[in-house]
Amino acid sequence: MSTQLSAGQREVLRALCDTFVPPSGDPDAGTGEPLLARAESLIAAIDDAQAKGKLKLLLTALGNPLANLLFDGRPQSFAAMDLDARVRLLRGMGESAIQLRRAGFQAIKRLINVSYYSWPTKDGSHPAWREVGYPGPLPHRSDEVNRPLPLLAVERDTRLDCDVVIVGSGAGGGAAAGVLAQAGRSVVVLEKGEYHLPKDFSHVEGEGLYENYLDRGLIMTESGSLPILAGSGLGGGTVINYTTSFELPERTREEWSRRSGLDLFTSARFRESYARVKERVNVTEEWSTPGRRDQILEAGCKALGWHCGVIPRNVRGCPSPAECGYCGYGCRHNAKQSTTVTYLADAAQAGARIVVRCNVDRILIEGGRATGVVGRVRRPDGTSVTLTVHAKAVISSCGSIYGPALLVRSAVPNANIGRGLHLHPGTAVGGLFDERVESWIGHQQTRYSDQFSDQHDGYGAKFETVPLAFTLPASAFGWEGPQQHQAVMKQLANLSIVGILLRDRDSGRVATGRDGHPHVHYELSAFDIAHVRTAMRGAAELLAQQGARAIFTVQQPPAQTKPGTPGWLDRFMADADARQYGRTRQAFITFHQMASCSMGKDPRTSVIGETGESHDVKGLYVADASTFVTSSGVNPMITIMAIADHIARGIGERW
Repeated sequence: MSTQLSAGQREVLRALCDTFVPPSGDPDAGTGEPLLARAESLIAAIDDAQAKGKLKLLLTALGNPLANLLFDGRPQSFAAMDLDARVRLLRGMGESAIQLRRAGFQAIKRLINVSYYSWPTKDGSHPAWREVGYPGPLPHRSDEVNRPLPLLAVERDTRLDCDVVIVGSGAGGGAAAGVLAQAGRSVVVLEKGEYHLPKDFSHVEGEGLYENYLDRGLIMTESGSLPILAGSGLGGGTVINYTTSFELPERTREEWSRRSGLDLFTSARFRESYARVKERVNVTEEWSTPGRRDQILEAGCKALGWHCGVIPRNVRGCPSPAECGYCGYGCRHNAKQSTTVTYLADAAQAGARIVVRCNVDRILIEGGRATGVVGRVRRPDGTSVTLTVHAKAVISSCGSIYGPALLVRSAVPNANIGRGLHLHPGTAVGGLFDERVESWIGHQQTRYSDQFSDQHDGYGAKFETVPLAFTLPASAFGWEGPQQHQAVMKQLANLSIVGILLRDRDSGRVATGRDGHPHVHYELSAFDIAHVRTAMRGAAELLAQQGARAIFTVQQPPAQTKPGTPGWLDRFMADADARQYGRTRQAFITFHQMASCSMGKDPRTSVIGETGESHDVKGLYVADASTFVTSSGVNPMITIMAIADHIARGIGERW
């Protein structure tokens, strides 16, 4: 399929850009032709040919007068309509009874609004940023804060030999590499993404998504219900996550033990793994000073008599809360104790070889045993060479989306691969305040509430806040027309949200296409939606208690209220109920992907055993969040590291 848009598709895309963000007449405003060029470049960057094809098909359909007559009663191409007609058609899509139309609307809205708000215009700033006092990206550092990790350059077809080859370098792969290399094993680490030095992190939101996130931040579930944000680059998600470092709750450890038939999760060995991990990545509450958004969460909980706690974080010497709001795109100070700062540095010092820009095609299996991997390394000029690594053991640590696809491409014979996927769907309720909140300022996450986290057998939703600049609101906020949307965006400095992190009980799956690419199938169940709804009601009550003058959901269209009048909360939730919550009617996002290659005793219900080794292929291990038995209910990073520590130490002990 051609990566270029046809002339007709491009004209429809131009009209869509001019509808979501009408041209201002200012050549430096970033509207018009510059916005069209940006949106077109993002479409070209979509890696998944199937997803790109769907988007191009949608542009073709909108350009077809007969299609618009069928769905909207107007026998015109979208590009030929006036602005009011285009707005009516788009709102009809967003609020349609047909999920496919709603998904198309959400994909277009996200594409164009992110294209507009997430990059500076010609002067390095942006009209919308100046409107709210958002400073934009900080200046690049001119120095390097530590010695860069040494990388192995692969310039031609190459064969390597080692004890252990690890596919992926995030919380699982990085921790396993450090433990095994320091134990004297010969280790090769293969990373799909780039290695970005701290001084090179771009705090331009669009560039940060493009450079540091899986599939450039553009991957979504197949229905379009959830954008999927996961790290991609040396260090994986540990480089761009929010540093929140919770251990798995005791109740969840017991549940995992029951479900898996394994004693590991309640064992002293697992507690020792946690202790080693927390020491190595410096998990403390020392660097958890709340910004204004976290102060609102904490004060609201205390006033209502609800639970609130301090979030432990894996940072060291965090120098400036004013800069921490940018750290979702990488920490320039190396205060965030990612695997590039900790475990991968340990591995490199012990002699491990690290290769970046390496796509692993398959695991080599001979006689029922993993003997290595083969993949392609992208050279700086865009060409690729073949890398074959022969090893005594292979560890798959490429995450809960791409990990199952690697195992399927390698013909690992286990029907559970890809099943049981959990996503911790996240959503929010927003509140507008008379005071400035400036949610882009403050340490990443410092306060949380478990008031609604146990609504049924340990399942429910946790309250956390997140740094907010423009990308997430541009993507998630409801859209009723360009004027309404821009009016809300102009109030971002006065916005605070209560983020809702759902512990999902019911699961989806990762399917692998004929091209070897993963496809995520997932929808929220009625059981899980009920927990979201309860948490949304609580979030609205909290924001009102703290003086929010207006409260709104991230539905299409948003439910909105001005608190204070009798019965306002019941009316607000009735409006939210009328809009519904699942299947692209409400904005959700996933930062945590888990449990698609779960650990368990029984090969009929799990993919790996207690040692992390595949039930079906000797010498093949999995060490990442896909090993989880269910969703964790807490930010998963140090649990991934603890599992990887356990697995890597077991490999070393058995040798």
